[in-house]
Amino acid sequence: MTVLHLSQTAERSVMRDLLRIELRVEATGADAPTVQAEINRRMAAALDRTRQVQGVRVETGFYNVGEERPQNGPSRWRGGQSVILIGKDSDSMLKLAGALQSDGLSTSSLGYEVSPETVRGTEEDLTTEALTALGHRAASVAEQMHLSVLRYRDLHVGNAETGGSPVPRFAAMAAPAPVAEPGESKIRVNVEAELLLIPPRQ
Repeated sequence: MTVLHLSQTAERSVMRDLLRIELRVEATGADAPTVQAEINRRMAAALDRTRQVQGVRVETGFYNVGEERPQNGPSRWRGGQSVILIGKDSDSMLKLAGALQSDGLSTSSLGYEVSPETVRGTEEDLTTEALTALGHRAASVAEQMHLSVLRYRDLHVGNAETGGSPVPRFAAMAAPAPVAEPGESKIRVNVEAELLLIPPRQ
């Protein structure tokens, strides 16, 4: 028998449908308790505002407070904490980000990605497409070698993967709300197989 090794990829472009925005509260002061109290107060206000918007998932991120000792001047304490907004209603989220910017938060990152639901919904179709193409290719290779496909000896089907980094576009930070466009991302599924080829029956 002849062993044939093949791989096949199916790919599709989809619109990024999940927006992630990270904003940050920052404060400075003469001592750590003052800075911490300011961060906590402003973060609580930001979370209260965020919870009023439907369909937005909220996470708090990295919290840090540390002392700075400049060469020319008194020491001071600086700290901050981030809040992360995740959702599909980009208009509402961008307006919310603008409102939080007006409250003094700064946007540290903003980008679109493909939601897990979209990836899962595309995965099955791409798997079928890749397997079908692999079968056609195997039959074509076997024919060119004057052989026929007996069976699959081994088959590996990969999970759906997304490619293409988001490239968000921002308005100036002084604007009422950030501006961003989602763009597209590629979802791909790769399959690999070993097939046994035999001479055709006489």
